[in-house]
Amino acid sequence: MRLARVLTSQLCQWMLVGTASIIFIPVVFAEASGSQPVLTGASLYTVGVTAYRHGDYEKALHYFRQVLKNDLSNVNAHYYLALSLDNLGQAIDAVSDYQFVISHGTEPALVEYAKNRLSLIQPIPAKGTDIALIAAGNQVGPVLYGGVAKQVAVPLKTNKNALIVDAVLNQDGRRADGVFIIDTGATYTSISQAMADQLGVDLAHCETVYITTANGRIEVPKVTLQKLNVNGLEAYNIEATVIPLRKESSFSGLLGLSFIRQFVLTIDPQANQLIFRRN
Repeated sequence: MRLARVLTSQLCQWMLVGTASIIFIPVVFAEASGSQPVLTGASLYTVGVTAYRHGDYEKALHYFRQVLKNDLSNVNAHYYLALSLDNLGQAIDAVSDYQFVISHGTEPALVEYAKNRLSLIQPIPAKGTDIALIAAGNQVGPVLYGGVAKQVAVPLKTNKNALIVDAVLNQDGRRADGVFIIDTGATYTSISQAMADQLGVDLAHCETVYITTANGRIEVPKVTLQKLNVNGLEAYNIEATVIPLRKESSFSGLLGLSFIRQFVLTIDPQANQLIFRRN
């Protein structure tokens, strides 16, 4: 099966694959003057930006806080401070800095991005409400939210140019947790034989379909998954195939169009998140 390739964060464009929309958010950098990393004045900001770009968010926090001690009106420092907190999984603590960017910022791209982030940052709500936030950042594992959400954000993970997410399947009172590749080129969602066995799926009398793999066309069972949950975003009665996977495979299957056509997917490289929004 053809895996969806991951575009770099330098791109900003709309993609429409099948009926699933994917949005790429531009990475916005605001540079400071000064070429030497001397820990005074504007150079503090420069060192902070360098630390952020290298993924050292704790160090970036330190420098941007130092900048704001001397210049509380520095919009760019508030912006990068918020991004650093976001990437450390401290999204709630980033709210005031995003709000400052919105209120005082003059660069439209920064202001718009701060507004987008604030629309996602909310405490994990009581079951049954509309929005679920799962903590941002690649240092925080996914947290399963018990309600039925319209929109969720999950830590963005990649493996060999493939986007991967954690998901939970429920079938006839049984539960199976797995890691899935997002594959916009696949008509069906797919699960491994091991996961089908774990869910107790009866394959003896199910329909079969032909799918194309790297080794050619093969005939596989087609089943209906009762519920699939990606961090609180639930879909029901999903058509899925059961595919042969190597025992040593680190994946449980693929999320194909039978699942993702119900959502708009947003890739947010700055917050290191993949956002699912129900159509």
